[in-house]
Amino acid sequence: MALIYVEQVEEMSVEQMQETHENEIKILNQIEKLAFGVDRKTVELSELEKKLDEYIDHVQKHFANEERLMHEYDFPSYDMHKTAHDMFLLDLESAVRQWKKFGDIKKIINFVYKTPEWIVLHVNSVDAPTADYLARKMETEGSKGEAVT
Repeated sequence: MALIYVEQVEEMSVEQMQETHENEIKILNQIEKLAFGVDRKTVELSELEKKLDEYIDHVQKHFANEERLMHEYDFPSYDMHKTAHDMFLLDLESAVRQWKKFGDIKKIINFVYKTPEWIVLHVNSVDAPTADYLARKMETEGSKGEAVT
């Protein structure tokens, strides 16, 4: 059983956004398994740390790419969308710092368990309309830049 399933989130009308969300969900599910493995002493802590670093890097690139697209295509709700990203990144980075500082694996497990709710809500209510807007603009203006997944 997974923590979150791709089927829980709307399909994006911009392929690079769809691929990014699918990759992010996959990494998040891997983190959950590793975190519980560390808690049960069946997984090395370094494996979890590596996957968390990968997740943070992925989320930062994901958000930067979406923000680049929104900016390039003059998305009208750019500031609101970016603020949501910034708040999520602060929560993620804070959870990892607290976990590493105090060594309490439950800090990161708690974050991992609250993340799917945020992802589903954000993707379905914020990213889906953004992707629809971007897809329309890309169709009329042409694609700009490279995709980041």
